[in-house]
Amino acid sequence: MNRSRVLKFLLLAVAFLACGSAVAQRKTYELEDLPQVPMDTIDTDRPNVKIITYTNNTWRYLHTDYSQRANQEVFQNHWVTNGVFAYRDVNIADVPETMEIELIKNLDDYHPPVLGRVSSRYGPRGRGMHKGIDIGLPVGEPIFATFEGKVRYARYNSGGYGYLVILRHPNGLETYYGHLCKLNVEVNDYVVAGQVIGYGGNTGRSRGPHLHFEVRYADLTFDPERIIDFSTGDLKYHTFVLERGYFNVSSKLTEALEEDDDMDGIFTDKNGTPLTSEEIVNNLEKAAAKPRPTVNDAIYYKVKSGDNLYQIAAKYGTTVGAICRLNGIKSSTPIRPGQRLRVK
Repeated sequence: MNRSRVLKFLLLAVAFLACGSAVAQRKTYELEDLPQVPMDTIDTDRPNVKIITYTNNTWRYLHTDYSQRANQEVFQNHWVTNGVFAYRDVNIADVPETMEIELIKNLDDYHPPVLGRVSSRYGPRGRGMHKGIDIGLPVGEPIFATFEGKVRYARYNSGGYGYLVILRHPNGLETYYGHLCKLNVEVNDYVVAGQVIGYGGNTGRSRGPHLHFEVRYADLTFDPERIIDFSTGDLKYHTFVLERGYFNVSSKLTEALEEDDDMDGIFTDKNGTPLTSEEIVNNLEKAAAKPRPTVNDAIYYKVKSGDNLYQIAAKYGTTVGAICRLNGIKSSTPIRPGQRLRVK
């Protein structure tokens, strides 16, 4: 075994130990390895969701309508559990130009994956493409399901993601949670928003503990900050208009991360040498003080037969006057099916 492989093995071992220690220190989960015997069932605000508590101080959700939820058509087609990507036969040209995607029906249908500062954004980075966002966190930090859905992938990925969970949601979107140190779900589990699906870590191609978070449709990735304000943890829209132009066409070429997903300059110097704790804290403080770049949140709507400006404005929580100003038209200007209007 060469020196590089020995170093990678040692780093992975340290990450596992750190994760196990951090998770064990959380009282909610400290007894999770003891025998698990059901103790009680508790009702929730959702009529078809209950909570089962166990004698080892753990709990989990019980979906009384699991069969109905888990067997929806979206969880049947292209359901691949042993590979990261499931839509290899789908080309970007097959995807509609615009799609209305309902993100949530109720406020409790959403939960931020983790709270923290975005340390690396979506887009070009070095010679590659960063296909998600990174959020720094302590090893062992709980990671939450962003929306309800079914677990399609939950295992170690040697392509760079480390321990990775992929959730597919009823609206067809998938969310990726990478570099975890421990998984809390298994393939085909059905989860609700806010359920702990794993614990943040430093596994895979990573030089510092953080969550790598992606949002994809048919394996095609787009910027998660289009739908989530990570500075507050808030969801931006109930219904989101996803445009084909938001996708990165190269996202389907490989299951490996195409860049060093490592928050360069935070945990290591320019030569890749690990920094001291004091240097890391200083770097984080400097990064937090930098102005945050804005994200282009322009939203467009494709007019359908029977639509009018008042209906469209109400749908997107805006006004007819605002839509007119964005598009250089008047409220009396006729709109036609197929026309693209900017609504925000």
